[in-house]
Amino acid sequence: MDSNDFEKLRGAEIIPKLYSSELVEDWAYIISGLSSLFFSTYYLDIEHDTYRPVTQLRRVEDLLGDEVSCSAALMIYANHFIHPDDREEYLQVMSMENLKKKLRWWQPCVAIEYRRILDELDASPDSWTWVRASVVLARKGEDDMPQTAVYVAQDITGGRKAG
Repeated sequence: MDSNDFEKLRGAEIIPKLYSSELVEDWAYIISGLSSLFFSTYYLDIEHDTYRPVTQLRRVEDLLGDEVSCSAALMIYANHFIHPDDREEYLQVMSMENLKKKLRWWQPCVAIEYRRILDELDASPDSWTWVRASVVLARKGEDDMPQTAVYVAQDITGGRKAG
C-alpha cells in the first residue's frame, strides 16, 4: 500500500481524517501482516447481513460473483466447499442469527473448524483440508449488539493430528 492508497481510503471515509498518515500506515502494515495468516478475510455488516471481501480465493470469488448477502454467500460457499458432514454445523455457527446472539465485548469471537473439500482436478473425491473460520467483533452498538465483524479463514491442516 502506498500513500495514494491511504488517501483513497481516507476519501472513502474508511479511515477517519483525524488520524495521522503515519498511524494509518502502521495500521495498514498490521492489517496486511495479519491478513497473510488467512486465505480469506471478509468485513461483515451484521446489522444489514452484507459483506465485503478483503482477501479471498479466486475460485470462491468466481463462485460468489456479485452476491452481497452474507447469509446467501455463506450458503453458496458451504454447498460448494464444505464437507457434507460439516455443513449444517458451519451454517448454524456462522448464521447472522447466531452471530447476533453470541458476539459481545465479553465474547468477541465465534469460531468453527471444518473440512474444506479440495477442488483441484487431480484431487480424489474424498480429499479435504481442515480450516478454522473465526468471526471477530469489530464494532458494537450502544445496546452491545454486534454491528460489524471480521471473518477470517485459516488452513490448519498441518496443526491437526491424524485421527
